[in-house]
Amino acid sequence: MSKKLINHPDDCVDEALEGLVMTHLGLRILGSQRVVIHESGRAPNGKIAVVAGGGGGHEPYAAGFVGQGLLTAAVVGQVFSSPPAGSILAAIRAARSSENDGVLLIVINYTGDRLNFGLALERARMEDIRVKMVICDDDCALSSPFKAVGRRGLAGSLFLMKAAGALAERGDPLDSMAHVLEEMKHSIGTIGASLTSCSVPGGEVMFRLEDDEIELGLGIHGEAGVKRIQMMTASNIVEEMLNRMTDSDSSCSFPLPAGCSVALIVNNLGGLSIMEMYIAAREAIKQLESREVEVVRCYVGHLMTSLEMRGLQLSMLRVDGDERCWWLSLLDAPTSAPLWPHPLYQGRTTPEKLSDDGYRWDHHFENRGPSLGEKGQLALKVAIDGAAAALESNVDCLNEYDSGCAVREIELVLEYPCTVLQQLCYLMENKVGGTSGAIYGILFAATAKAFEDSNISEEAMADRWAHAFKIGLEAVMNYGKAEPGDRTLLDAFLPALEYFQPCSKSCTNEILDGLLAACSVAEDGAEKTSGMRARVGRASFVNEELVTKPDAGASAVAFWLRGAVTALELEFREPEPEPEPEQEPEQEPEPAPRSRSSSSSSSSSSSSSDEE
Repeated sequence: MSKKLINHPDDCVDEALEGLVMTHLGLRILGSQRVVIHESGRAPNGKIAVVAGGGGGHEPYAAGFVGQGLLTAAVVGQVFSSPPAGSILAAIRAARSSENDGVLLIVINYTGDRLNFGLALERARMEDIRVKMVICDDDCALSSPFKAVGRRGLAGSLFLMKAAGALAERGDPLDSMAHVLEEMKHSIGTIGASLTSCSVPGGEVMFRLEDDEIELGLGIHGEAGVKRIQMMTASNIVEEMLNRMTDSDSSCSFPLPAGCSVALIVNNLGGLSIMEMYIAAREAIKQLESREVEVVRCYVGHLMTSLEMRGLQLSMLRVDGDERCWWLSLLDAPTSAPLWPHPLYQGRTTPEKLSDDGYRWDHHFENRGPSLGEKGQLALKVAIDGAAAALESNVDCLNEYDSGCAVREIELVLEYPCTVLQQLCYLMENKVGGTSGAIYGILFAATAKAFEDSNISEEAMADRWAHAFKIGLEAVMNYGKAEPGDRTLLDAFLPALEYFQPCSKSCTNEILDGLLAACSVAEDGAEKTSGMRARVGRASFVNEELVTKPDAGASAVAFWLRGAVTALELEFREPEPEPEPEQEPEQEPEPAPRSRSSSSSSSSSSSSSDEE
């Protein structure tokens, strides 16, 4: 386990945020949320709120960029884990200026971030809040070969954040701001390189590099890059980075033709010294100028880190041409954000937290939809307990498949199926978190709504459950951009659900038989993922030779489904009626014994006949 200057791994993110607001004027934490917001709270009337965020471990992104002229609020998740949708929704509610003004979300292109911000956006729209989302995918090292995943989001997203803050400050409308950022993101490119890996608090290093190796084209979550090269001078490293970035044979090439102009970010991934950073900045500027590329702005520092990783990223925004040169005015616009390069400093105070009353998604849920009788409520409780127990007993196996898996104890108050599903959605967001939390959160939220809206008779409850879960999986596929065969939980869940076809006239034992057969289908689907190529999620960026075990998400579905059905089987299996005993065939009566006299007579007759 690596050494870190911390108190406890579980408290790292919260304590870092508290330290941030203690040392910079005007920042507050929103109640119990990992949300940093300006002390004025809402955006000024008539102005659009700008909200961004991501996992912890990337500090100062994004909490350090909250301030006038930049972000209205920032949402932070656990280390290398996207923030839960509930916290994002709280930030949206707290940041918007009025009932009529909107909120712009800026998201880096990772599956967990897309899912959680997407879920928050959908829930905000249900409250009639105007929200738009711009996704930054500026990686020039590699991209998934599958269109649904695309390129990773990296430090180039900082250009979008700064531009959005300036546009909001001058009063641009939401649609116009989103249009500008969508145009701008196509002119952004980023490439990274590192001398070392990093380690999450309480864990080991994410990958290992020899002393004479460099990782080229890596991301910000400790994932490996496009290739490894031999250790070389700073000049040669920067040259390799620029060559890869502008390689015309690459699917994610970023052209830098002679005569163009760029704004440059030299981002410290965490562990490089200030001396090394300015050497790298010098090399980047000199080499770009040798290519006849003019560097008109340059920002150097810790902007989007990856814990203690000793590496850097070079991000560039093209600002040449009439259609792009005006973007410089957005970059130059003033901001009070404390950790943006050249911030404004004032006296330090330790502020009280702002109340998050009315913003957070608490434990209060309305009872909606059809209710269950005593037997139905018992069945629901038995199934949930069985599923949780199965996950607990298989946690080591799931962790072997994916080190990000975790199982938490949950306590539910069973009233109505829709209420239970909403509670499960809340628990998945806040107790599991990350991509898995968002996937199951979307599943349970959409299933709850479908269960409530279904016109299937309440007498056919098994049909209603199956229909609702199908709608829930469709929502997961929509936000996760996944399909069967992409090496996800869908490969176990969807075929099992399609196989299970209950009938309103089915008896309890017939339903249980169908569920048991569906469990086998799910287990078979999970096992088949060991030979699949990941097409979505973080695993889609990993060399397929390293992905040899069954998918953790699909395996988890097989485990909890088997656990739930086994528990239902033990509780509700009805004894088969005893067969009626077979009637023994009637035996023919034995012939009555003959009398002695008649025997003698016969003998005599026989003798007489013989004699004759």
